[in-house]
Amino acid sequence: MKHLNIKIDKLEFKWETVLKNINFTLNKTDRISIVWPNWSGKTTLLKALTWEIKDFEWAIDNVWNLTLWYLHQVYWENETQSVREELRDGFLDIKEFEKNISEIEKRMHDFPEDMEIIEEYTTALEQLHNMWWSEYENKIHWVANGMWILELLDKKLNEISWGQRTKVALAKVLLESPDILFLDEPTNFIDMKSVEWLEGFLQNKWAGWYVIISHDREFLDKTCSKTYEVQPARGLTFYHTNYTDYVYERQKTEKKKMENWKREQEYIDKQETLINRFRAWSRAWWAKSREKQIDKMEKLEKPFIPKQPKFLFEYTGESPEKVLSFKELFIGRTEPLFFIQEAILHAGQRIWIVWENGAWKSTLLKSIIWQIEMLDGFYSKWKWVEISYYSQMHEELDRNLTIRENFIKHGLAYPDQHLISILKHYLFEHTDIDKKVWELSWGQTSKLLFAILGQKPCSLLILDEPTNHLDYDTREALEEALTQFNWSLLFISHDRYFVNKLATNIWFIENNELSISYWNYEDYQYKKDHNIEMDMSLFDEEAQLNLVLEEKLWETEFKKLKNKFSKKNDRKWRRK
Repeated sequence: MKHLNIKIDKLEFKWETVLKNINFTLNKTDRISIVWPNWSGKTTLLKALTWEIKDFEWAIDNVWNLTLWYLHQVYWENETQSVREELRDGFLDIKEFEKNISEIEKRMHDFPEDMEIIEEYTTALEQLHNMWWSEYENKIHWVANGMWILELLDKKLNEISWGQRTKVALAKVLLESPDILFLDEPTNFIDMKSVEWLEGFLQNKWAGWYVIISHDREFLDKTCSKTYEVQPARGLTFYHTNYTDYVYERQKTEKKKMENWKREQEYIDKQETLINRFRAWSRAWWAKSREKQIDKMEKLEKPFIPKQPKFLFEYTGESPEKVLSFKELFIGRTEPLFFIQEAILHAGQRIWIVWENGAWKSTLLKSIIWQIEMLDGFYSKWKWVEISYYSQMHEELDRNLTIRENFIKHGLAYPDQHLISILKHYLFEHTDIDKKVWELSWGQTSKLLFAILGQKPCSLLILDEPTNHLDYDTREALEEALTQFNWSLLFISHDRYFVNKLATNIWFIENNELSISYWNYEDYQYKKDHNIEMDMSLFDEEAQLNLVLEEKLWETEFKKLKNKFSKKNDRKWRRK
């Protein structure tokens, strides 16, 4: 079987070890995700594997001459060429043949009677045909359509957005068809439809191997069957599962490692106590002998337990049944963008807003907090509702002010000791309070905004892409805190894992109108796939509904669905 052997003894930057003891084999059927905290060396590993970084102790055996392709920063040397020309460059072997045929045609023109040239030309055309030359424009069209960039084919690269550039780069690698793909955050900047198309392509169409780094946990679950964990300055740990099962398996593995390490530390502490006790007396020889034994022991490495932030949300005492109400309302900036026939946000609901094409996604949120005036219709808000708003671009923060000054700007003039105790929950150091916001990473900036919002009592949290820039542990800590938040939540997110964990209802904007669905994204997608237009949360309450669904679905599908929603209803009533 074809394979790629990889061994990295040590890789350092500025005398600091980033990777060491990396030793594994990539096999033909491998579909691997590489996970763990930011700054632990995941991207560095991919660059090492594709020889973008060469100055380290390594051995990569590519005896099969496998072709590798790495998706990283999206840039091009010639940004004046069109998207179509860039995608055509994905067919390098065909372009070389076309160039060769053009040269043969020139020789045929100069020597029209030379049969050897004519035979060479015929052979080259046959070879080109075997490389499906006649179909490669169709394949460009198919991939561009799947990545939603069909209308961009004749635009220049410098005329399109960064999200569109990511799609072009992905489309190109899919056309190049290398043996092994190395994809670094392939879902960044692309919309949900494109992510789902890419999932389907990798699952069902891609015949090669791949290694993926991504914070999109749903994407990893659907595309990868193995999970390799990178820990800072340590070797890889291998899990033969998808991301969700890896989280469970890792907890068990790390718990056992910690127990073994603690047991060993207890043994060493006891031996050192005895050594110190007898060191100066008649049994000093015994103490020295025991000390040598301890020194020669092959000691266990302390398990790496990453710190996890703790998100805190304050909520006000009472909340009415109806927090927000909309009726016959037009939403837009100057012209109507979409229409709401009727919608109500009830207390305790966690509503995800999904949109048809990515446009206008924040307009509704900003209308609710009166940053944008509603155009026409009826909108009411419980008069005592307290709203906390998290913006995708962190607009509530002043990037030129320090952390302390931003707290003061929000009316939170705390003593330094109290401020530091709050910030420690979000993994800031005590020296960070005088840092300006522009000095922070995007992940730190996100946590700072949550730290400020968490000090303000509220009965309605409005979040615009809250998981952007957050690593796995931080996302999961945020999810846990939000599930404990007792009042209402309205949010926009591309993170389907986050959505499936939190959402109780969905408001989706489609054909310029807001509609309502129930439960999470997984259920919403199921209803779309099965052409179901009803509230499935009414299982066991409406006998007629059960009969209708049983007619639409296979018996086994119906039983599975009924069992699922019955369990959800049980959880709902227990919460009440």
